[in-house]
Parts: sequence; C-alpha cells; structure tokens
Amino acid sequence: MSDSKGKVVTDYEKYIRTEELLSLQKTEGELACQDELTFQMIHQIAELHFKLMIQYIHLADAHMEHNEIEEATSQLRRVNMHLDHLPNVFDMVKVISPKDYHTIRLALGQGSGQDSPGFNEVLRLGPTLWDPCEKLLTTRGLSPLDIHKNPDEHRALFDLLQALIRFDENFQSFRHSHIQLVRRMIGLNTQSLKGIPAQALKRGVKYEFYPKLWQTISDLTDWTGSSYDAKPLE
Repeated sequence: MSDSKGKVVTDYEKYIRTEELLSLQKTEGELACQDELTFQMIHQIAELHFKLMIQYIHLADAHMEHNEIEEATSQLRRVNMHLDHLPNVFDMVKVISPKDYHTIRLALGQGSGQDSPGFNEVLRLGPTLWDPCEKLLTTRGLSPLDIHKNPDEHRALFDLLQALIRFDENFQSFRHSHIQLVRRMIGLNTQSLKGIPAQALKRGVKYEFYPKLWQTISDLTDWTGSSYDAKPLE
C-alpha cells in the first residue's frame, strides 16, 4: 500500500498510524518559535500517558468490583509506572528558555495546562477507587488498620492498599513537580492565561485521594507507640 505521495506504507506504519500521528503537530512554517514543537509534542505525549492511566484505573475498579484483588493491584502498579515517568517527560520542557516559553504561551490563546482532559479525568477518577476498595474490606470485616497490623496475614489486600497510597502519593508528587516547572518558566508571582494566580497551584498538591489510608498510617503509629521505649537517648 502506498500513501498519497507514492511512498510504500509498511504494516508497522499502518498499525501505529504514524502518518496521522506525526501530522498532529504544527508545521515548521506555523511555529511561533523553534521550540514550540518541543512544547506541543511533550504535552501530546503526556496526554497519551494519561489515556493509558485512565484505562488502567477503570480496569482496577472493575477488578475490585469482581473481587479480583491481585488483578486490581497489577493495574494500579501500571498507573504508578506512568506517574513515575511523567515528571521526567515534563522535565524536557525545561530545555526551552523562559523567553521562548512566553512566545509559545502567547500562541496558546486562552489555553492552559489546567485544561488537560487527561489530567482532569485522572483527578476525577482517583478518589472513586476508594469505594470498591472499602467494599472489599467491609465484606471481610476488616479495616485498613487491621490490614496494616497484620500485612502478612492479608498480603493481597495489603499490596492493594500500598498501590493505592502510592498512586495518591505519586499524583501529589507529580503536581508538585508541575509547580516547579511553572516556577521555572513563568514564576509563581504571576497569573495563568485564565487569570488564575500561579500560587493557587500549591493548594492542589495538598489534595488527597484516600485520606482514610493516610490516617491509617497515623493510627498505626499511635497503636505501636505504646511499645516504644520512652526513655531518652543517652
């Protein structure tokens, strides 16, 4: 099979749809500056990461609903792999100078990273995983603290809770790394293109998907505290 220019299109190109994929960026003549291609492609890559994460979150939810604990944990570990990688993806934006970044930023119109459909869907879906998880515990007459007191006795559930809290932690870390990117490129004493103060991003970092799991860590510390030797170190 050949494309419109007579070039033979391989099965790989047809399956990956490379022609369409590589036509989704501005052409050289359309770029506001040379590094706009970097900016655009990195954000497109990020949206692809988010798309996979969204699929894995839905699968994790479905597995928990069907009492498939190990399978749910496996999907959450996939989510966490992407969250481990995403800060490095956005680090590539830092090759752009702040001056060129502003040239690109002005070309966005009213566009803003706060409008990322993938990010916002992960933000929406994250907390929804707690209900099916809590149902798994309730049907067994267990609390998160029970699991943490005896992780070896409840290994599958413990691994699930660990994957969830790592998801929450990684998402908070990703949001913090994004603040650092904003700080590096436009500063925090400024406003987004939507007129929102950059400082407002800091509030999002404190948002937790699973506050009950974080409280459990404190509860476990309180529970084990009575076994600590209260004598001061010499």
